Amino acid sequence: MKKIILLALVLFAFVNTHATHIMGGEITWVCIKDPTSPDVGKYIFKMKVYYDCDGVSGSAIPQIIDVWAGGLSIGSITLDWISSTDISPIGNAVNSGNACLDCNTNPVGAVEEYIYESLPIALSGTPPANGWHFTWDSCCRNGATSNLLIVNTASPSEGFTLRASMFPYTDINGNILPADPCYDNSPKFNESPKTIICIGYPFSYTPNASDVELDSLSYAWDEPLDDIAFGTTYNPGVNPLAIPFIGVYSFTNPLPGGVTLDAQTGEINYTSNTAGNFASVIRVDAFKCGQKVASIYREIQSVLIACPVLPSGAINLPPVVTPPFPMPTPFYTSVSAGDLVTFNILATDIDLYANGLMQDITLEISGGQIADDYITNTLCDNPPCATFTNASGLAPPITGIQLVEGVFEWQTACSHVATDAGCGITSNTYTFAIKAYDDFCPAN
Repeated sequence: MKKIILLALVLFAFVNTHATHIMGGEITWVCIKDPTSPDVGKYIFKMKVYYDCDGVSGSAIPQIIDVWAGGLSIGSITLDWISSTDISPIGNAVNSGNACLDCNTNPVGAVEEYIYESLPIALSGTPPANGWHFTWDSCCRNGATSNLLIVNTASPSEGFTLRASMFPYTDINGNILPADPCYDNSPKFNESPKTIICIGYPFSYTPNASDVELDSLSYAWDEPLDDIAFGTTYNPGVNPLAIPFIGVYSFTNPLPGGVTLDAQTGEINYTSNTAGNFASVIRVDAFKCGQKVASIYREIQSVLIACPVLPSGAINLPPVVTPPFPMPTPFYTSVSAGDLVTFNILATDIDLYANGLMQDITLEISGGQIADDYITNTLCDNPPCATFTNASGLAPPITGIQLVEGVFEWQTACSHVATDAGCGITSNTYTFAIKAYDDFCPAN
């Protein structure tokens, strides 16, 4: 039987635009399977929290994730602070003539990512049918949020609950697997959130999740939650309450401009002419042999702003990306396992900086099968890895003046359609997000 690999490219080009307090976050985990590790069979939990640099900063002290089952507390997990990084987009303030955003020099709208991780831990027992739930909560939300009902915008009490869920799995022999030793990694997001977005432009983006075990992934919108009130417990759908949406907005329509979400690739598309702060939650479900084994949630606050125009008064258009595949599916193709996949990505931009110089364009890529260094085909979830370089073999970010080109190459193998579950899967879908952007400030 021929084994098929479905290759989906989410190619998004956008203008480089740069955003009180918590803007969102996510919780994930990894399963240590390395037989040479003394911690084989244990889990490491990771939490990312996104902060607006113009608000209250995150904390370098340890954070606590609570563990729940059936509406009852069954424990907690301590996470140590690992890093805090300014993830505001890079721009060219000198040539663009506009101020760019970063947490040091221009905090209004700049975004910082705080990462926390646990030590390797064992989880005893088996998740119940409705799952184990891992939560972290805090107050408070931005009172200026445009799509949520905030009772007191001057001093909001509505908070955040970040969550993730782990579900039981029955193997092909009918055995419900215990959580110790671990057997499953959660999905992970390979693309950082895009928080500052120019209005008036078509916008495309994907969080680009992947799964080490090649579990099937599905994307959906979900509800932003309030924080967990003191003395109460987490019980999905009961407590904490979801924050109500207002006006035309709902959790399945959280952004202005006719937003769509592709359930398979996670690609989000919309064109908005409405500025404001918009909260949204994306859920990624992982399925092993048709059984849901994990749900990961990413909440983020998107800030839609009117971006500066070019000196001529025209808008600064995003780069134009040449599709790599023929119509009717220019960003999607199927290949047989064992095929060598190679193509070039070309992006151009004829807009000029304020000083009349041609703009710099940059290419970046993400995906679970992309080599960690973009060059070596053994450094990814499931080697052989895909690589992405310029014509000289240099790794991203790949930058050029007015024109930039990158070379994608992936030697596929039968292992790319295999799973640890052994349930006879003969095809898998891989998504790679390739983005092209200029550095005309403010940036995204």
